[in-house]
Amino acid sequence: MGDHVLMGPGVLVTAANYRFNDGQPVTEQAMDEGDVIIGNDVWLGARAMVMPGVTIGDGAIIGAGSVVTRDIPPMTIAAGVPAKVISQRELQKT
Repeated sequence: MGDHVLMGPGVLVTAANYRFNDGQPVTEQAMDEGDVIIGNDVWLGARAMVMPGVTIGDGAIIGAGSVVTRDIPPMTIAAGVPAKVISQRELQKT
């Protein structure tokens, strides 16, 4: 996790998740595991979920209630289930 990361209430970041289509009880199925990488200056809105193997680029914003199942590029705003890029962030020049 990078610097200056902001997380709203109820955010879930997980590096492991059970599969559910293997034709056997869930507790006996293999798990999908993968490192989660969260860049600098990222904001995860309330109750956002970040799933295994996802990278969220520097400066990204994830909308409240979103489920991040794929990588999110730097400086983008993503929202939804599954999360999709909906806008770009622009840095203000000082």
